[in-house]
Amino acid sequence: MSNESRLSGKQIVSILFTCLILVGAFAVLRPFLLAIIWAAIIAIASWPLYLRIELRCGGRRGLASLLTTALICLLLVGPMVLLIVFVTHDVASVAGYLVKIDANGSPAPDWLGRTPWLGDYLLERWNLYLAEPNQLSTMIRTTLATKVDVLRTAAQFFLIGLTGRVVTLIFALWLLFFFYRDGPHLIERIGTMGNRWLGKRWSEYVIHVPNALRAAVNGLVIVGFFEAIILSSLLYLAGVPSAVLLGTVLAILAFVPGAAPLLLAIIGVGLATSGSTITGVVVFVAGLVIVLAVDYTVRPLLIKGGTSLPFLAILFGIFGGVLSMGVVGLVIGPVILVLLMVFFREATTDEVESLPVIPPAVLAREADPHGTR
Repeated sequence: MSNESRLSGKQIVSILFTCLILVGAFAVLRPFLLAIIWAAIIAIASWPLYLRIELRCGGRRGLASLLTTALICLLLVGPMVLLIVFVTHDVASVAGYLVKIDANGSPAPDWLGRTPWLGDYLLERWNLYLAEPNQLSTMIRTTLATKVDVLRTAAQFFLIGLTGRVVTLIFALWLLFFFYRDGPHLIERIGTMGNRWLGKRWSEYVIHVPNALRAAVNGLVIVGFFEAIILSSLLYLAGVPSAVLLGTVLAILAFVPGAAPLLLAIIGVGLATSGSTITGVVVFVAGLVIVLAVDYTVRPLLIKGGTSLPFLAILFGIFGGVLSMGVVGLVIGPVILVLLMVFFREATTDEVESLPVIPPAVLAREADPHGTR
């Protein structure tokens, strides 16, 4: 057997051994991958904030990591948990309202038939399911008579999944402290591997990915979250039932062109026909101003500030990411499209060849200019 064949055999064994290590590591870390991904995303998005706090702390990385993690919990996670609690309460209120109407039956409200574009359809649905007693419950029993076990299993799965998400969030916040504290070391290690395996291509990704992640988190998650709070507060002050649920739905529908204004119009007409005409007009106008300001000014500016993707591509990244990866895809989807854009630029130009290789130590110093590694 020649030396070349023996060398080839060693390479095969080395590759198989490496794959075995990676598969084993994935199996061990799989239960924690979602928490690790979320902690990494939050750390990258909030790294400038961490650097400012580290500067105020005189370069004491441990104290700065603890304070930044606490601040993230206070400003982001705490209100998010409260929003989930209020939305859950509103869902329970809507369910209770439907149960009460189903028990006694109720004629359709006068304003329902006058709803723009959807009035006839909504009136037909109401008369079909809610006009007479037990119509809705009979329909549910008829449709789901053979699916009780499936529903029970789905409910159990939902409760277990919700508990798991809470545990994942807590674990992600715990990991976040270590990402802040050991960030420069991680960046240097990742930079070394990137330069070794990708060469000058790694410089392109180092330049674009952090900015794209920050743009996605700031423009999509944080802006959407505060948009839901503002719209919920507006509806609550106007006396709209299930205000938090409707405000959250409006913030989600804001990603679909025209959907949020349509729902605002329905809410405004409902208030006007129930005797609160001025309130209905104020809710529609104020809500429309908020939606237009956020979705056509604030969000595009924040997103375009971190990525050169067109807004339509960002929408594809959002919806495609959510459909394929769940909630985490809301951020990962646009970032993957940014990577695709970088790949196409590499394939069509010679810009990459002119880029310098960024030394890992430089990346680490840029990530922590105030502390001591």
